[in-house]
Amino acid sequence: MFDPLIGFGALASLPVMLALLAGSVLGIVIGILPGIGPGVAIAMLLPMTYGLPPLAGLGLLLGIYVGAYYGGAVTSILIKTPGEASSIMTMFDGHPMAQRGEAERALSLAFASALIGGVFSALVLGLVAGPVSGFTSRFGAAERCLAALLALIFIARAYQKQFAAAAMMIGVGLLVGTVGIDSMSNEYRFTFGLTELQSGLPLVPIVIGLFGVAQALVLISKRPDAAVALPEAPLGRPRLAHFLEPFRYPRTLLRSLLIGTGIGVLPGIGSALSTTLAYFAAKRQSADPQSFGQGNPEGIVAAETANNANSGGAMLTVLALGIPGDAITAIMMGVFIVHGIVPGPTLFADEPHLAYGIFAALIAINVVILVCLLFLAKPFARLSQVDPRWLGCAILMLCFVGGYSSANSMYGVWIALAAGVLGWACAVAQIPVVPLVLGLVLGDVLESSLRQTLSVSEGAWSIFVTRPIAAVLLACCVLALLQPLWARLRPAAPEERLA
Repeated sequence: MFDPLIGFGALASLPVMLALLAGSVLGIVIGILPGIGPGVAIAMLLPMTYGLPPLAGLGLLLGIYVGAYYGGAVTSILIKTPGEASSIMTMFDGHPMAQRGEAERALSLAFASALIGGVFSALVLGLVAGPVSGFTSRFGAAERCLAALLALIFIARAYQKQFAAAAMMIGVGLLVGTVGIDSMSNEYRFTFGLTELQSGLPLVPIVIGLFGVAQALVLISKRPDAAVALPEAPLGRPRLAHFLEPFRYPRTLLRSLLIGTGIGVLPGIGSALSTTLAYFAAKRQSADPQSFGQGNPEGIVAAETANNANSGGAMLTVLALGIPGDAITAIMMGVFIVHGIVPGPTLFADEPHLAYGIFAALIAINVVILVCLLFLAKPFARLSQVDPRWLGCAILMLCFVGGYSSANSMYGVWIALAAGVLGWACAVAQIPVVPLVLGLVLGDVLESSLRQTLSVSEGAWSIFVTRPIAAVLLACCVLALLQPLWARLRPAAPEERLA
């Protein structure tokens, strides 16, 4: 269970506090700038966190992660330009409110709802992560193997309309993860006689390329759109009544908190789905559903609460299982790895200051971001008018710097450039690259735990059904694979046949 004295005590150092502030401000900027996203920024800055203490490095990345959610709401409301896909639902009701002179009220509703969602998810993480890690500490190699397999299945299932493409990219990630010298047999795998490949393809340059370089190429190839005018009407001073307004919708607030946190735990889903589900759930349960999309405050409350409630849920699987649920948490695992820290069930016993510090950091980041946006919302919104081509050039430069610093040689730059071309091609072909990254990260867990399991059982696959927890996880894997097939093959209801 979360110990606030340990957690907030871990934040009481200058590097950590500066990292939280810098990450929060940068996250707001990233959320406001259309077309970038927190994944690109986190990938670029990951090598720069290696010289920081672990909590400071994670605090910087968490600030970007959470701040982007807040920042996306600013331009969605003021100029109808979502900086993040998860902010689209906020735009539906936020912008009509701004058009009728209620921009301050809409922003206050969004910020207050986001704060409630972020703090709630952090508290849930603090209360649940400890017991969950205690349960997962009973996992052996067989359970870890099936947990990684289940995560990969969920990731592929998250791309319902692109299941085959997502499964293919997971396979590519698993294949890339096998490059190098096999640690158990000392055999060379896919090195093609190149000395550089003997240690494997490094994760950081690949991530920088797939997210940063690819997005930079997309932005550079864009034509500058016509500048969007910012509202000339003053936003007005924040009013306490508007910050308390979300509590006028307790059912919507609670429902959105549960949806956001629950979706955040599921691997590969993302916050865009949680905001959509929360928004339309609020619309269905509303006494006046026709007002949604025309400036209904309840729509903002539902979307922003669910949006920010994702952050704590997404971190739960990393801290309790050592398994990332999305690309951003997979990148964050690089901070653990470079400092020799193993995320998972033993984290709370081995590094309690770091584990509890992450909970406290999530709460502190939400407060810092809120204070910043109360006074700087409109100046921040002007950043959305930056020419995307200049933005792409700046991102490309930072990516090359990050690629070089990750390997201290041009090798990292060439890997980032090659991955960037692949990512750009996937973007043009509309093939998701997130499954590739997660396949690369989880591939090592899957392979090592599978080989360890078969070594213990002397090659007998029955170990996966004779161990109770493993048998349950295996059943979940089978159900997750067969459920879509069953949904297609089941007979239609009588009314559907008559239609």
